[in-house]
Amino acid sequence: MEVEGLSRGLANLLAPFLAPLLRSARGAAPQEAPALVRAVWSKLSAPLEKDERLKESAVDLVAAPEDPDALACFRVELKKLLVRNRGLANALEEAVRRAKAALPESGPQGWRDLLGREEGALARLEMLYLLRSGKEPRDIAVQFGVDPDYPLRVNEWFSLAGVAGLLSGEGVKSWLDRLDRGDPILRRIEMIRLLRSGTPARVVGRAYDALEDYIERIHERFSRDGVMGILTEEDFDRFRSLHPATVRVCSFNLHGTHGDEDGQQRFRRIARGLAPLDPHAACFQEVVSGAGIEDTGEQIARWISAMTGYHYRSQFAYCHLFMEKYPEGVGLALRSAPGRTRTIDLTRLPGGLAPAMPRNALAAEADIFGRRFLFVSVHLDHSADPQVRLAQAQKLVSEIDAEGAGASCSILAGDFNDEENSPAIDYLRSAGYRDAYRACHRGAGTTYPAGNPEARIDYILVRGHAAIVASGLLANDPELSDHVGLFAEIR
Repeated sequence: MEVEGLSRGLANLLAPFLAPLLRSARGAAPQEAPALVRAVWSKLSAPLEKDERLKESAVDLVAAPEDPDALACFRVELKKLLVRNRGLANALEEAVRRAKAALPESGPQGWRDLLGREEGALARLEMLYLLRSGKEPRDIAVQFGVDPDYPLRVNEWFSLAGVAGLLSGEGVKSWLDRLDRGDPILRRIEMIRLLRSGTPARVVGRAYDALEDYIERIHERFSRDGVMGILTEEDFDRFRSLHPATVRVCSFNLHGTHGDEDGQQRFRRIARGLAPLDPHAACFQEVVSGAGIEDTGEQIARWISAMTGYHYRSQFAYCHLFMEKYPEGVGLALRSAPGRTRTIDLTRLPGGLAPAMPRNALAAEADIFGRRFLFVSVHLDHSADPQVRLAQAQKLVSEIDAEGAGASCSILAGDFNDEENSPAIDYLRSAGYRDAYRACHRGAGTTYPAGNPEARIDYILVRGHAAIVASGLLANDPELSDHVGLFAEIR
């Protein structure tokens, strides 16, 4: 026999049995292995232990038994060994010849007699056949001398990995094994998976102590409505206890083009700081959109969408040119489809007052939990004159009162460029707006400059039929912005 043909044949012969062979004591093949495998292994086990590359290829093949590249690699390394050691090649060839000669000449009584009754994988295959033919698992267990649950596990292994799942006798780890088998939703999904893999409903019922009628019922609901169709009222109650019906808002000053030499990494890091909130609304200030720069608020909204699984819709309102080049303004990213959206002019003010730079606020309505909310992203004037910011606050409230009567709650969030005892903030409090952070904390709350903040100039202000249940600071990192971000949770 040529070495090429011998190495190919031996590789194909040993491949299904390598896992138990490699675990066995040196030189001794497990007794359940077929006689031909035991004969070959008695000659090959010692040389394989000494040949690191051959052993490594065998281990790789055990890890990926269905990978043709892994089998080819094992065959090549085996061929190299046999070319170097012709004596071993001759011994293996003789072992194969004698094992074949020892096969009985009388006709077999069944298919397992022909292929090898002592072969464990074939026994598991017959258990599977009997189980899916309707035989009781306990009767199969008695016939084969195994645990009563073993035939059901064999069925699960086969449904997960086909014939490869039957080879080692140790089975294939189910996705459910890595999670929580006691979780009722996951159990229902696994029952449906087994049913769709070809396992009869009665077999699935035995494995999960369930009626066939129940399994067929949840399968029908899943086919019609997906996972939502198999959820119960208890599941929804549990969800609401973990995810109460609260509205989460955050605000962050993006600091224009700061740090943009890092490309999108800054925006990704900002999104990573905001995404754990699953915010219903994110208000941004110093958003840049234009002059060769893609809307920075939109970029962050895309990152948050990718990190949370929700779809955030971003909007932008232009205010002025930053550094006489970059179009800068305010932005809003909403998790719900926005309703009416408008820009509120904060540049033309009464009494001859004028901000140092043109300013606008961006307002958008959204329906959440059956109620209408108005979110407003704010960036007030930064000049030394507090009367300008007071006039801007007055105009903001006037515009909201004139057009926002339909909302049950209005939320102003952003960079107000004023301390909390300033005329503008005092006026907003007198107009019914509550300071979300101060409702939850007595002190601190400073937001500027980031890294070592000394001033409190960023706020989330809430007015309407809502309770403030939580508020705090986030993303205090001067590499991201010169402001600290903040959030509020409202019920």
